[in-house]
Parts: sequence; structure tokens; C-alpha cells
Amino acid sequence: MTTFLSARKLALFLALQLAGFGCFAQAVPVGSFDRVVGQVSVQTPGGPSRLANRGDAVAVGDVVATDDASEAGITASDGTRMMLRAKSRLEVTDYRFEPANNNAGAFVTNLLRGGLRMVTGLIGKAQPRNQRVTTNTATIGIRGTDFEVVVIDADAADLREGTYDHVFDGATNISLATGETLDVPKDKTGLALANPRPGEARLQLLDTRPAFIRGGGFDAMQLLQTRPQMIIRPAR
Repeated sequence: MTTFLSARKLALFLALQLAGFGCFAQAVPVGSFDRVVGQVSVQTPGGPSRLANRGDAVAVGDVVATDDASEAGITASDGTRMMLRAKSRLEVTDYRFEPANNNAGAFVTNLLRGGLRMVTGLIGKAQPRNQRVTTNTATIGIRGTDFEVVVIDADAADLREGTYDHVFDGATNISLATGETLDVPKDKTGLALANPRPGEARLQLLDTRPAFIRGGGFDAMQLLQTRPQMIIRPAR
């Protein structure tokens, strides 16, 4: 009898564990691709990498990567628009959207490489503290805005390694693990240096926008916010 009960307990325990795993493994939807140019891939946790197509879903945990001369546009269910530049990698680390609860939620992305332009949606307007972009050197806090983040991964002749944050509209805040912060207003670029020189501030507000930070064209603010249906995917 004791052996029988133990077997039943073990079976029940395994069933509960599997049920819990199934809930955990279920992907949390974020939005979908509305623009795919060139070679764009999606890596789902525990699954194989796949090529992305316009209309494909994006979920929490997905890592989106773009090759040379490639770009990806993503629209989240709260209306946030994101444009991932060429040679970039972006991970969606958290997304929760509750339209029935005054648009409460959270939206956190991790820019691993390259560049990302974002125009915030309802989460950013309702709870801006809960939406942010992280990099290996800094965290970009959002205040309902249109901005671009670029990660430069090595010092060069005219570039410094670090996180660049340009604000097209609204404002952002750059923070470091040390507790240092920098407010970035409209039309300004903030820089979080990875390797500051002796006596050099790790956080800086630049006088001019770096040439590699883009603006206008297909991802102008009006187009991003109100006219995604006008974006046409070019023929392969």
C-alpha cells in the first residue's frame, strides 16, 4: 500500500510539474512584424532560428536579428513602433499590456547590438517608468517619446564604444548601474561611455547628433505613428 501511495504521489508531482512547465513555456505575445527588408531572423528560446516575414508574431524571449542591408519593423499590441536597423540584435525581455486596466503594463527590450528606433505606445504614455531599453552599458528610461538607441561595440578613430541615445521627440533618461543618471531632452544625444578616459565623465550630453543616427525617411515620426499601412515591403 505504501509503495502504491508513493507512486501516486510521484505521478501527481510530475503532472503538476509538467503543467507548470507548459504554462511557463507558453509564449507571451508582443506584436508582429510590419516591415521586413533583407535577411531578418527570429530566435525563440529553446527553438531553432527562423526567417521572419511580414505579419509573423513576436513574443517575449524572442531575439530578432538583422543582417547587412536588412531592417525590421515591429508593432506591439499597445501601439509601440520599433525599427531595428541593419546588423542589429534585439531581445524582448518583458511585455505585459492590460488595456482594461488603464493601459497598465510593462515593456522592456534589450538591444544587444546595432540600432533601434522606437516610438512609444499606450504603455509608455500610461506608465512610462515601466518601459525601457537596456544595453550592456546603460538603461534608457522613457517618458512617452520618439528616440533612437545605437550600441557601438568598439572604439574607433572617430567613435567611442558605448550607448548613444538620440531623442527626436519627448525625453529620455540614461542610467548606469553605478546610480549615475543623465536626462536627454528633445533634439539632443546622450552617450554612456563603456570605457571613459581618466577624468572623463561616463555620461555625456553631446553637442551634435552623430552622423550614424538616422532620422526622417520611411521611419519619420508621422509615418511610424499613424501610417504603417503605407510601408511596402520591397520585392525579394
